[in-house]
Amino acid sequence: MLEQEERQALRREVKEAVGRRDARGAISVCRELLSRSANPTDVNFCAGNLKGMDEAVRSLEGIRAVRTYVVRSVTIEPMLPNLTMEALLSGYLLELEMGGYGSYLGEMMDPEGTLAGFDPELLLVLFDLEDVAGALPEMCGDGIGARVEGEIAGCVTRIRQLIRGVRGFSRARIALQGFVVPDTSSLGDVGDANLPHSLPNAVRRINAELARMCGEISDCVFFDVDHLAGRYGRGRWRDTRLFLSSRLAVSAANFGVYARGLVRSINVLYKAPRKVLCTDLDNTLWGGVLGEEGVEGIVTGSTYPGTSYFGYQQFLKQISSRGILLAAVSKNDEVGVREAFKARSADLALTLDDFAALKINWNEKVQSLRELSLELSLGLDSFVLVDDNPVECEAVRQRLPEVAVIQAPVDEPWRLLEILSEQTFFDALRVTEDDRNRLNEYKAQAQRSELELAAGGREEFLASLGIVCTFASATQAPMSRAVQLLAKTNQFNVTTRRHSAAEVEEFASAPGGQAVVVRVRDRFGDAGVVGLALARNEGDTCRIDSFLLSCRVIGRGIETALLARIAEGAVRNGATRIVGEFIPTKKNTVCANFYPDHGFAAEEGRGGEATLYELNLRTGSPTVPAWMSVKREASEELPAAVAV
Repeated sequence: MLEQEERQALRREVKEAVGRRDARGAISVCRELLSRSANPTDVNFCAGNLKGMDEAVRSLEGIRAVRTYVVRSVTIEPMLPNLTMEALLSGYLLELEMGGYGSYLGEMMDPEGTLAGFDPELLLVLFDLEDVAGALPEMCGDGIGARVEGEIAGCVTRIRQLIRGVRGFSRARIALQGFVVPDTSSLGDVGDANLPHSLPNAVRRINAELARMCGEISDCVFFDVDHLAGRYGRGRWRDTRLFLSSRLAVSAANFGVYARGLVRSINVLYKAPRKVLCTDLDNTLWGGVLGEEGVEGIVTGSTYPGTSYFGYQQFLKQISSRGILLAAVSKNDEVGVREAFKARSADLALTLDDFAALKINWNEKVQSLRELSLELSLGLDSFVLVDDNPVECEAVRQRLPEVAVIQAPVDEPWRLLEILSEQTFFDALRVTEDDRNRLNEYKAQAQRSELELAAGGREEFLASLGIVCTFASATQAPMSRAVQLLAKTNQFNVTTRRHSAAEVEEFASAPGGQAVVVRVRDRFGDAGVVGLALARNEGDTCRIDSFLLSCRVIGRGIETALLARIAEGAVRNGATRIVGEFIPTKKNTVCANFYPDHGFAAEEGRGGEATLYELNLRTGSPTVPAWMSVKREASEELPAAVAV
């Protein structure tokens, strides 16, 4: 806990940074203050001091300004300092506009109303149960609930209609809050648990239906507030007196918890999960030091304390099943580690085959992580390191700040899962088949690398792969995969625009618009949907808005085939030239010459960081590389050498 003297010192630092207009410094000190203090006045202090620095904050790299509208049937004003600070510490500057208390119906259904006029990028929908299903408690009173089924369906239908109303005039991303399951009812604990139409069971049903509904709506996430209330105590979640008097639905003690949960849900609408978890072995994956305890001495398995480590291994196995790559990064003897995995296989939830990469040597962890980044063709901001050694952890934090670091609690190994569950690193709104196949694809890439070493030349090697590209509309990718690519592709991404699903649909449906994805397979396996291009014809010009490719397939000519597909669509829609744009970032230098390499000429006399490139389609057009074959949406096979 923070001592008063330390608190005052940190507060002075915040004020000094604000006085210097040092937004990054002020946020950094606020982060430290709030990480060490549970005092609500510190949240208000930080929010109040940063309030006048919006322009300076907006200019910071890594901060996204988000126009946010709140429709609500409850009071949330007292929680706004917590919400704005949690959002800012997660990289979002919320430009908030509060809808009228209880006026959500008109706001969400009126295309000329205040919500539509504000044109938000993010919409928070915060309802209380009694405002959308007020008759439900009475209907559930006898536990038989002859009318309960109809009221459950009616509640979900009413909310669906409101969301559809918004979708009629807004492309905003949406966070829809669920309902807290009542802690008390007239049926009592036993009746609530055993009668299918008790109020708690009915509310759980509504929440489940709303979550399913959100999964069917593009750019929409369900905020499970009941999960938070259950974790921190439903009996203390709401101050009943304050709710009855002011409609404040969350007690002051839970403002921070609520804000963190809401921001965590918002986060998946904008950020893709990290892709790699690197785990240490000694005192992390298992208990003890292998080199000292020996194979039989390390602690793991079905009896305590080995169960603490076994649970962590199961967690790794589970996240691997949805596409998170695992890497073992350990200062150890590799022969001994392999022996341990073999001899103790019955006590381990993982095998070495579950790992995409191994860095088992005596090098510094910083060096091993840099090597992994190159080998996996992934940026360091895709990595999470779990390690028990505080020195190694601090070295990575200082020298590789992009890597997220979790220090494993050696003295309380059972807490590691709790610590990991509180992190947002691997949160995902959707899990696609491409995600699930990621480990196999990286193993296939290793086989390709071995084949390349044995091949006589690049084209001979590429021809031997038997590459097949299949093009389809991004709306059939499925859409979740297209949006995922937009959110997480940083290296081969010419503009790095993070479009929403609604915006992708707009490209696909607009006259002269194109939203094309490419799926790639070869003799070693199916890489899945790995590329996306968004373009639109304007008169005789096709303008490429976004063009991106997974780093896993760079260098095989896939980008050329995708560009040829866009050129074909452009010509079909009446274009005689293509204009592409390159916006440089710290990470996309790999595609800096993409347009010049394909015959585009830079437009002269343009200032700013972005560069426009033009290709005259009358004099030439990209062609599909000779070493691959192509399938279109209609699944007709194109000869490899045919110009698209």
